[in-house]
Amino acid sequence: MPPELKDILLLAIMNPATLLAGYWLGRASDQAQKIAIAAFIAAVAGTIYVWLLMYLGFSAWKPRLVAGVFIASAVLGAGYGWFGYWTRRFRGPH
Repeated sequence: MPPELKDILLLAIMNPATLLAGYWLGRASDQAQKIAIAAFIAAVAGTIYVWLLMYLGFSAWKPRLVAGVFIASAVLGAGYGWFGYWTRRFRGPH
């Protein structure tokens, strides 16, 4: 039985690690191309957070959800990264 889409989206959307990593790295980016790196790192952070929730017993142990959470966190991390990039202050040339 495949994992439910509702569980994957809930774990990805309500994930503070994805939000913080994506926004923070997007805000620190000096080029828009670095948003892809921010999305990947946010996905890794979100996946580790979900694994810890499952390991510590705060969520049901369903390891099949982890791959879906990684993909959903990458998409959300890109969105959070873009938001962080757009809200940063212009620092000027270095």
